[in-house]
Amino acid sequence: MFRNTGKSTTFFILCLLILVTTACSSPSAPSEKKSATAGQTEETGTHIVTDAYGKQVEIPKSPKRIVYTDNTVGDLLLFGIKPVGLVQGGLQYSVYKDEVKDIADISWPPNMEKLIELKPDLIITSTTDEKYNATLSKIAPVILTNEWDPMPVRIKRIGDWFGYEKQAEDFLTRHNADIVKMWRAMQLDGTIKKGETASVYQYMVGQKRLSVYTTSYLTTFVYHKEGFQPTPAIQKMIENPDDYGYANISAELLPKISGDRIFIVYFDDAELAEVKNMIKGPIWSSLPAIKADKVYFIHGGLGITTDPLAREELIKELPVILKK
Repeated sequence: MFRNTGKSTTFFILCLLILVTTACSSPSAPSEKKSATAGQTEETGTHIVTDAYGKQVEIPKSPKRIVYTDNTVGDLLLFGIKPVGLVQGGLQYSVYKDEVKDIADISWPPNMEKLIELKPDLIITSTTDEKYNATLSKIAPVILTNEWDPMPVRIKRIGDWFGYEKQAEDFLTRHNADIVKMWRAMQLDGTIKKGETASVYQYMVGQKRLSVYTTSYLTTFVYHKEGFQPTPAIQKMIENPDDYGYANISAELLPKISGDRIFIVYFDDAELAEVKNMIKGPIWSSLPAIKADKVYFIHGGLGITTDPLAREELIKELPVILKK
């Protein structure tokens, strides 16, 4: 997730931070700075960890006031870590919306006055803009994650940062076993057949844009050795760096790429109504999956995320959806 701030906003932020730094400075003589070493730094209550890009960063060992700027808040909630600030936009669709509804909204781009007010001791972000992050670091230490990394990579990273290595491994072991169990159960009861193909679409109503997902979001769950497979045409797209994540397509391409099952992701009732009307058109209605009534509508809170808590919910919900 990469978001930009304007020049005027950056200038205001810098001025604000200069005022805050001046107001908070102490008249006492500065103490000698201790050099950071790998592992824990007992003197400062910090330790050195590795961020998503291989850079070593000094962060608090046990941060109490984390601000998190990404959509995958479940990465933290999984370990019982509740941030004091996050970007609320989009979280109204999440499976844990009630759990986070009272957490302070920092907006996007983050409102610097709000950040200062929250007094974080750590900021976690996927934004790679060095100048912007240097500004953030005047408020609190900043460490980079990458919300586009596969969920297991992100979970292990959080575990390493905060001392939850065993919990991360235990969760992933159980989670992966539950996924395999889910798929095999659906094969045994005839809900799916081994080797069936699937395709995942989203129609963005406002932009009138149709996308097929290749390596992101719901595809990372439904494409599984025990589950559905991409069609040969989608497999070629997966192998094409230009189509990483997703590709925008025209409806004319649907007959060439659509699988035995079709998943369509939506966000609200108005979007769902338009999508259901769309698939009555001549191209959509001619697809074998549509004719066989094997089209499934997945809410964005489950379909447009790789959040571990959403994935836990999918393990329960997908069999129900496929058996309707």
